[in-house]
Amino acid sequence: MTVADLRPLVESTVTRHGLPARVVLAQILVESAGNPFAIRPEHDWNYFWDLRKAAAFRRLDPSELRARRAPSDFYGLDGNHQQEWTLQACSIGLAQVMGAVARELGLRGAFLLELVTPAVNIEFQCRKLAGDMKWSGGNIRSALASYNGGRAGNAPGGTLRNEAYVVKVETAMKAIA
Repeated sequence: MTVADLRPLVESTVTRHGLPARVVLAQILVESAGNPFAIRPEHDWNYFWDLRKAAAFRRLDPSELRARRAPSDFYGLDGNHQQEWTLQACSIGLAQVMGAVARELGLRGAFLLELVTPAVNIEFQCRKLAGDMKWSGGNIRSALASYNGGRAGNAPGGTLRNEAYVVKVETAMKAIA
């Protein structure tokens, strides 16, 4: 999808979240080049959302992380625990929203692949970025770094752990009219 295709959807979503449309559009260009079907497994991901408890899933032991299989106490909404486990550890769609993050932020459909729907993906992108903006006290650079790499090492006022990502988004913003 092009910026022209995305702009109306982005503009209608960012107003609800108090975000700049150019930032959201730039993130989409950096994350997926506008491909709503982009899916990337994140093999080092170790944060999962427990749908039964509406809280972070318990700490995993190293053997569980290496196995890449859903533990017996992990729950999937459609009954397919492995599918839920696998997709919570994937970045999905236009803004490469992590499945576990979408669950944490309220995605309750039976299938995480709802995130390939542009409107759904942009909504959860904006929820995540708005939360990071609040956490960072409105510091867009820290919020972007946090969106991409977590809050650890990306606090406002310090060196950003993933500065390169922030620079990519800032560069993409300059190209958006």
